[in-house]
Amino acid sequence: MPKKKPKLEYRYYEMEPNSQVLALLGEEWRRYYGKGIENLHFHNFMEIGVCHEGHGTCILRDQEFAFEGECIVIIPPNYPHTNNSDPDTLAFWEWMYFDIDSILQDMKNLSRSKLDTEEMQRILYASPFFFHQQEHIKISWIILEIRRECERKELMYQEKLKGLLQSFVVELLRMHHMEDNMSSKNARSFQIAPALNYVRMHYREEIRIKDLADVCGISESRFRGIFQECMNMMPNDYVNLIRIREASKILQNSYAAMDEVAFRVGYGNVSSFNRNFKKIIGMTPYQWKRSPDNYLGQMLDYKISALKGW
Repeated sequence: MPKKKPKLEYRYYEMEPNSQVLALLGEEWRRYYGKGIENLHFHNFMEIGVCHEGHGTCILRDQEFAFEGECIVIIPPNYPHTNNSDPDTLAFWEWMYFDIDSILQDMKNLSRSKLDTEEMQRILYASPFFFHQQEHIKISWIILEIRRECERKELMYQEKLKGLLQSFVVELLRMHHMEDNMSSKNARSFQIAPALNYVRMHYREEIRIKDLADVCGISESRFRGIFQECMNMMPNDYVNLIRIREASKILQNSYAAMDEVAFRVGYGNVSSFNRNFKKIIGMTPYQWKRSPDNYLGQMLDYKISALKGW
């Protein structure tokens, strides 16, 4: 007997007049996902989900991905999907819906060249993306900044959103382009994935290149070569990037002394912390903490030019 296809549910959303994004934010989206729901569903707009906390499974048609905090999913319109939390586990996602057709029309109207918006739409709607924020830092920053603007609604936020949404479209097109033209590089990236995860889990500890090579099951020299080819940076640079990123969160949300912050993100002394922070951000931790624009997205905009192709 052929396998029974799951039922599909259509969930329709409407934008406010003259708006291109609908944001569903806040604590009400901290819940047991999938509880009592067996059907996949789809939407009339492109859906962007940002996972803050929890664990579970993200189902994209016939593919399954394990989700955790700092994961992002981009789902084209009319694409079947659902999320299921692990048993008895709350997950905190926030959701945004983008009117890609309207965004493309704005881009066409503003462009001096003739944009083939129909072809752009075809590419953008071809497939979903599921990734950790560190895997695609540029588009992650844009998504988080869009979320921030939708939440705060500061002066001229609608005008800023239009620019951010167009930047999102450009970066998403580039991601599709990379998917189409970098299959061999993606295969090699798979080899170093355990190392990336190891750094995210152990950045507070001393990390040796040999440790990273060992979790990938390859020699240290081969690991260095593959890592630099895929990441456009050396392994130690990536470790520092993750540590400084985590330090920025502590600086934003606490009054911890600099030596404590340095210790909590894996640096043995303040001078090493200060040196690496300034190398990546372009200013000292103290200067950055006093800056009015010291949110995470601004921090990564984009001193990390080494991440070409992300």
